[in-house]
Amino acid sequence: MSKADDRYRWSPTGTRPRTPARLLAGFGVLAVPVLVVGLWSGGTTAGWFTLGITAAVLGTVGAALPADSRLPRPSGVAPISGAGDVVPGARVLVVGGGYVGLVAARALQVRLGTAGSGRHRRSGPGHSRASGPVGSVTVVDPQPHMTYQPFLPEAAGGSIAPRHLAVPLRRVLDRCDVVTGSVVAVDDARRRAVVSLPDRGTREIPYDVLVIAPGAIARELPVPGLAERARTFRSVGDAAGLRDHVLSRLDAAASIPPTAPDGAERRARLLTFVVIGGGFAGVEVLGEMEDLARRAGRRIGLAPSDMRWVLVEAARRIMPEVTEPTAARVHGHLTRRGIEVRVGTGVASALDGRIRLADGSTIPTDTVVVAAGTRPHPMLERTDLPLERSGKIRCSATLQVLGRSHAFAAGDGAAVPDLARGATLDDEAPEVLTAPTAQHAVRQARVLADNVVAFLDGRPLQPYRHSSAGVLAGLGRRRGLAEIRGLRLLGWPAYAVHRAYHLWAMPTAERKARIVLDWIGAALLGRDPVAPGAVVVAPRQGDDGVEAPAGAATRPSAEPSVSAARSTPRGAPQLRDVREPTPPAAAPGRVIAGDEPALTWIDHGGDDPRDQ
Repeated sequence: MSKADDRYRWSPTGTRPRTPARLLAGFGVLAVPVLVVGLWSGGTTAGWFTLGITAAVLGTVGAALPADSRLPRPSGVAPISGAGDVVPGARVLVVGGGYVGLVAARALQVRLGTAGSGRHRRSGPGHSRASGPVGSVTVVDPQPHMTYQPFLPEAAGGSIAPRHLAVPLRRVLDRCDVVTGSVVAVDDARRRAVVSLPDRGTREIPYDVLVIAPGAIARELPVPGLAERARTFRSVGDAAGLRDHVLSRLDAAASIPPTAPDGAERRARLLTFVVIGGGFAGVEVLGEMEDLARRAGRRIGLAPSDMRWVLVEAARRIMPEVTEPTAARVHGHLTRRGIEVRVGTGVASALDGRIRLADGSTIPTDTVVVAAGTRPHPMLERTDLPLERSGKIRCSATLQVLGRSHAFAAGDGAAVPDLARGATLDDEAPEVLTAPTAQHAVRQARVLADNVVAFLDGRPLQPYRHSSAGVLAGLGRRRGLAEIRGLRLLGWPAYAVHRAYHLWAMPTAERKARIVLDWIGAALLGRDPVAPGAVVVAPRQGDDGVEAPAGAATRPSAEPSVSAARSTPRGAPQLRDVREPTPPAAAPGRVIAGDEPALTWIDHGGDDPRDQ
């Protein structure tokens, strides 16, 4: 590759690599105003101002130099010659707009020419579809945005606005063709993909290079009644809906008077929350929701002791991703917060509003959340790509699909050999695979993007090798868990590390800024307890199942009273029972049916207000 094309080497932002000089320049530009304002009051501005200006100038000069630095090659791993035939003006199809798909598409769109089917902006000599390695990039995903799932628990807890976790694909991939639809089949032998569009139409997309990363879906447990009653936790809508649901349960419980018949039983049912799955996802969402409910409950007169939180895990301990001593510390931490941790027992049924466990105990509840793992996307079964026994795509260490040098895969749906844990480069059926975690997805996305560019340029490919440095998790407001190379942290230091790492991994500076502003607002003003998405349907007059209290005065619902007719403005909508038609002699005026079954316009002799 020539030096003129050197600037198109991959980087997380789709521009030149981040050299130390560029980082120094950015630090100097940010640090100078802070130093000037901070040291001005102390009378020592001159020396520090000069030092800051010098750092900024040196960094800017260094940034203007050619960026010869490259991404660090994994230690002990040599490049592999697996580029295959170079296709000029290649049509690249990216299946999945998640983290892997977004990073790969951003890396490829900077290499687009001026011709082709994409919205290409680059112009000038040497940037045509025929001469460039990439002719077009098409991204297909059912949603027009990428969701950063590690921050979903904080969105459910109210620390982050849910929409700020979604990166709009069309805005970031402004030079790619973004297709909102579901891939229903991939015929790799003919290099064609069939996409189902939102309007129920179909579209066939040809490609030369395939990047397939559809991710995973929630694992369905074979428990009677669980699919109908449980809430999943995989998307922005799931996080927002769960938050609104929990807050609406608190409001409903606070609305029940203590003297009401069966009031204590009804309140207990509303204030009991069950989370199934003791892995990272289950523990994180439980910690965030418990903290939100406890703080929101105090504002409406509900004590933390009124609520019941239950974590159910079929294994003998929670959090298999960490060591047993760390899991035991988290178990004790949750217990001290008043959370019941049931380990070694599964869920037998979820019928009749009760969770029945395998040990015979029952839990009456109105809220059940399933966070019991994932499984590969079923779309992979409708392809002719080689699959592993668990349903994942079989890949080599270079993230290429076995036997298909032009196809790449990564993320939760790819069976990637874990070289750091004993797998070898030539092992086509490794027993040790990378875990489906965000840590691997972030790093696999970068290696995949670099390898796709290397494949198109005819250069050697780099194998993926990453030794996990540790794990991070959030357990609620200012509570976290960190296990980094034998160092175990629990509390606010781990929470700070958890937030810093995932903020760094969050794509786009604009989304990072919005998340930081959300954190600042939540820290200064507290979490907003409003649930705008919780809609409580009020009973209408004449609905079945709504009985008037004993001794209460009643009157026929089909005929409005004279006083009501006088106090209601002419032409105003009124509720009436439309299941039994009102006789013409009993009606005070003509009845004009509205759009809603229980909303009618009662005309008291005037003109129809909808005609005005």
